[in-house]
Amino acid sequence: MNEIIRKNRKVCENMEWITKEDWESSGDFYGLPDFCFGFIDEPLTNDISYSDILVFLANKYNCKDYLEIGVSVLKNFYQMACNTDANLIAFDINPKNPCIQIPRDFKYIKGNVLEKDDWTPLKELNVKHDLIFSDALHSNEGLQAEWDNYIKDHIADKFFIVWDDAWDNPTNYIKKNFIPQLKEKYGDLFIQHLVVQEWVKGRKHPILIVSNIKFNLD
Repeated sequence: MNEIIRKNRKVCENMEWITKEDWESSGDFYGLPDFCFGFIDEPLTNDISYSDILVFLANKYNCKDYLEIGVSVLKNFYQMACNTDANLIAFDINPKNPCIQIPRDFKYIKGNVLEKDDWTPLKELNVKHDLIFSDALHSNEGLQAEWDNYIKDHIADKFFIVWDDAWDNPTNYIKKNFIPQLKEKYGDLFIQHLVVQEWVKGRKHPILIVSNIKFNLD
């Protein structure tokens, strides 16, 4: 993990993730709250971040097809592009952040998780994802829409799903509504709930990792 942390911090050096003009003109500020805007470019500490976890899982378990729902300013997505070999697909309500150039091929689909028809371009790619990061709407309604409109039918035989902002709710909602369906289809699951550094220095929050692979983060 230390080497991944080093690489992730390295590729983020001297980055301007979003201009104030683009941030303000976005319909929802790219999901970047105003209290975080002034800190988004500052280097993270060497505490483990959710980006470190995602890069680690992709590399250690040879994940081939990565989907990120709610890519915001592309800070996490950029690290995945630089430090993994996975095929990359982004889904977000906003147009692609013009400040960031992803250094390799990827698919970007603009859509609202609550609108069933907006998922059609993603479905047409006919991909089964082995690593999914859910970081769009964290409401029960939003998570249910992601699940019903796409996720439940597009999971690979071996998979990781990582839900961000996994406070008591929506974690309880996920465990009640999605975990039983996954167990029925895939058998035994391995679940880890942990607190990690988020996308700005000094802030931490929980993530929930669910897999049918017996994984470890060592």
